[in-house]
Amino acid sequence: MRNHFHLCLIFLMNTLFFWRHWTRPERFLYTTSLGLLAFGVLALLFFEQRGLQNSVQWDVLSELDEVAVRTDSMRVQKDSVQTAATSPAQTQYLLGKSYLLREQFVPSLMTIPVWLIDGVLGLILVGIVLILSAVSALSRWQYVGAMAAFMATLAFSHVELLQIFGTTNPTGVGIILGVLGLTSYYIHAFRPDFSMPQRIFIFAGLVVALTLLFTFFSKNAFPAHTFLAHSLLPALVIAVVFVGWIAVEIIAGFVYVVTNPRTGFGKNSLLNFLFLSGLYLSMLVLLYLKITRRTDAAFWYISPYWLYAASVVLGVWGAMRRLENHLPFRAIGAWLYVGVALVSTAVMAFVHFSSNNPHIEVFEDAIVYGQLGIGAAFTIYIALNFWPLFQQGKAVYKVIFKPMRLLQSQMWLVGVAAVVVLMSLNRFFTIDQVQAGHHNNLGDLSAATGEYKIAEQYYQMAVSEDYQNHKSGFGLASLALQQGDRSAAGAFFRQALYKDPTPQAYAGLARMMQDAGLFFDVIFTLRQAIETFPKSGELQNNLGALYATTNVADSTFYYFKLASQNAQNKAVTSANLLAFAAQSSLTATDLDDASLLNPSDYPSQEANRIALMQKMNTKTDAQRLSIKFPADSALSVNYFAYLYNYAQYARDTTLSDLLQRLGNTGNNGTFYNELQVAQAYAEYGRDKISALDVLAAQTVADTSKKTELARQTLLFWLTRESLSPANISTLTTAADYQNALRQHPLDVALLKKYVAFFNQQKQPQVAYQALLNAQRFRRDAPEIQKLYILQCLDMRLTEFATDGLNDLFSITNAADYEAFVKIYEARLAAIRQAQADF
Repeated sequence: MRNHFHLCLIFLMNTLFFWRHWTRPERFLYTTSLGLLAFGVLALLFFEQRGLQNSVQWDVLSELDEVAVRTDSMRVQKDSVQTAATSPAQTQYLLGKSYLLREQFVPSLMTIPVWLIDGVLGLILVGIVLILSAVSALSRWQYVGAMAAFMATLAFSHVELLQIFGTTNPTGVGIILGVLGLTSYYIHAFRPDFSMPQRIFIFAGLVVALTLLFTFFSKNAFPAHTFLAHSLLPALVIAVVFVGWIAVEIIAGFVYVVTNPRTGFGKNSLLNFLFLSGLYLSMLVLLYLKITRRTDAAFWYISPYWLYAASVVLGVWGAMRRLENHLPFRAIGAWLYVGVALVSTAVMAFVHFSSNNPHIEVFEDAIVYGQLGIGAAFTIYIALNFWPLFQQGKAVYKVIFKPMRLLQSQMWLVGVAAVVVLMSLNRFFTIDQVQAGHHNNLGDLSAATGEYKIAEQYYQMAVSEDYQNHKSGFGLASLALQQGDRSAAGAFFRQALYKDPTPQAYAGLARMMQDAGLFFDVIFTLRQAIETFPKSGELQNNLGALYATTNVADSTFYYFKLASQNAQNKAVTSANLLAFAAQSSLTATDLDDASLLNPSDYPSQEANRIALMQKMNTKTDAQRLSIKFPADSALSVNYFAYLYNYAQYARDTTLSDLLQRLGNTGNNGTFYNELQVAQAYAEYGRDKISALDVLAAQTVADTSKKTELARQTLLFWLTRESLSPANISTLTTAADYQNALRQHPLDVALLKKYVAFFNQQKQPQVAYQALLNAQRFRRDAPEIQKLYILQCLDMRLTEFATDGLNDLFSITNAADYEAFVKIYEARLAAIRQAQADF
C-alpha cells in the first residue's frame, strides 16, 4: 500500500510539474512565465468582478449647510456678570453656528491610469519575447508563416504614430523589423544550437532596448498609450483565436477524469463522459441565452471568464499532448503557449479595466461560442473515435489527439462552422462590436491627450456601431462634464443605461437632474436604480440625502441605515446621519448607533459630530486631525467645516497660526470671514487681545451682514471681559503679569498692578501698550482712561495726556472728572518741577 502511494505521488509530481527535469535556466524562466500568466489571469478575474469601478471611482460631493448652536455663555447676576463656574441667577448664550456637511457619491470621470497601461504593455511584451523565441526554433515553413503573421500584426499596430525621431513615416516599423526580424532570422538560420534560455535573453534585451528607444525618442506625448490603443485590435484577433484553440480543454479534462485509472470509472467511462459533457454543454446553452439577452435568468450564471481561466490553466498540461505531433513541446510548444496566453490574458484584463463593453462582449462571445460550438464538435469527435476504448476501460486521455476515424481537421471544421452559425443567429453583431470597442479605445486615447473633439467623434462612431454600449455613453458624459455641458452629460448618462446599467451611470444622471432642479425625476431615477442595484450603498446614500432636504425623516433614516450597511465608504453615510440628526434635533438615542458619537478620522464625520454635540449641549473630545493641504493651501469644503467647528469648539490655540495663513491665502476668499472667526476662537484661550483684534479688524473693514457673527461675538466677549473680575493670584515675575493680562486684558485692578510693576522695572512702554490695548476696546471705561492719562504723563507724552483728559470729560460725571483733574494737575506740576530742576 505504501509503495502504491509512493508511485502515485511520483506520477503526480512528474505529471503536474513536468518541467522539474528541465535544466535550471529553463525551469526558472518557465516557472517565472507561468507566474506572470497566473498573475494576469487573477488580475483579469479581479477586474471582471469589479466592473466599472476599475476606471470610474466613487467621488464624494460635499455641500455646506449650517445649524445654529450655542458657542459661548456667561452667567448674569443683578450687578455683575460671572463665568459659568459660578452659581448665577441667569445664563446668557452667544448664538453662533456650526457647519454641517451633506455628502453624495458621484462618479468620477472615466480615466485609464498610466500604471495599467504600462503593466498591460509589459505583459504583452513578455509574451512577444516568448513567442519570438519559440518562433525562431520552428521549421522553415512554420517560421515563414509565423514571421509573416508577426509582420502583419506590426503593420496593423500603426507604429508610425509614435513619431520616432519626429517622423510619421514607417521608420519605427523598419527599426523593429530590422532589429527583431533580422535577429530572429539569424538565430533560426545560423544558430539553431542556441538554447531556449539564450534565445529568451537575447530577445528580452532587444525588446527592452527598443522600448527605451521609443520612450525617449518618440515625439508622441503618450507613446505607451498610443501604441497600446492601436495595437489592441490585432492583439484582440490573436486572443480570439487563442480562446477558440483552448475551447476543447475542459472537455478534454472530463476525458482525463473519467478514464484515468486512478480517478476513472472503468467500462462505464463513456456514459460518465457523455453525462458530464452533456451537462456542461447544457450550461453553455443557458450561458449563450444569457449573453445574447434571450433570457434574464441569472441563478445558473457563471462568468465566461472563469471558463477562460480554467481553460488556460488546463491548457498548460493539455498543450503538451496536443502539440506533440507537431512541435517539440519542451523546446518550442511550452514557450509558445505561455507567450500567446500572456498576450491574450493581458488584452482581456485591459479591456475589463477600461470597461470597454463592446470588447468585453466580444470575448464573452468568443469564449461561449467557442466552448459551445467547438466543444460540442469535440465531444462528438471523442465519442466517435474512441468509444471502443471507453468500453474497454482504457486511458483514453492519452490518445484523444490521435484519431482513429474522424480527423482533428474535420472536427475543427465542424466546430468553427458551428461558431459561425451561432454568430449568424446574432446577425454577426460581434463584428460590429469589434469596431465599436476599437473606436472606444481611440476615444480614450484622445481624451487622455486632451483632444476632446476627436475623442467625441470616436465615441460617436462607437455608438453608431453599438448604439447601446455603456462605454461610449459614459465616455461622452465624461467629456461633456469636462467641457461644462451638464445637460448633454445627463443625456449621455441616460444613454449609458440602455443595455448595461451601472450604479455610477444612475448616480451621474441623478446628479445632473438634481442640478437642473428636477426633484421628482431624481427621486424616480434613484428608486429605479436601487431596484436594479439593491446592494448599492452609494445610491441608497444619495436617495437618503435627497430625502433629508425635504425633512421626510422616516425615509431619510431608512436609506441612510441601508447605506451604512452596503456602502464601501461608510464614513460618508455616518457623516450624513450626523448632519440629519443635527438638523432634525434628534438625540443620541435616536441615532440607534452609539459609535457615531465617537471621534472620527474622517473630516466630514468629525465636523458633523462636533456640530451635533454642540446642538445637544453635550461635552465631547474633539478629534485633532492631521490635514495635508495642497500646494496652494486651498481648502475643500469638508476641511473648512472641520477646521471651523473644531476651532470653535475645542479652542485649540495651536490652530491660530494655521487659520491665519489659510485666511490670508487668496484661494480661500470664500471662507475668509469664517476663518477669521475661527482664528479668534483659537486665539481666545491664548491671548484675548489678539482674538479681539481679529474680530475688530473684520468688523471695521466690512460693515455688511457677512461680518454679523464676528460683530456679535466681539460684543459678547467684550461684555464678559469688561465686567468679569479677574481672580488674580500672587504675581511676582514679568511672565506672571504677562500671562495674567493675556487672560484678563480689560480688568482694571490687574491693569493697575501691571502698570506699577513694569514702571518699577523701568519698562514704561510695556505698561503703556497694555493700557493702549485696553483703551481701544473700552473707550467708555473712565478708570482705564485715567490710568492711560497718568501713564502718558509719566512718559512725558503730555499732548497725548491732554487729549486723553478731554476724552475723559465725555465719559464720566463732573464730580469724578474734577477729582481726577486735581490729581492730573498735581502730577503735571511735579513733572514740570522735575524738568525745571533738571
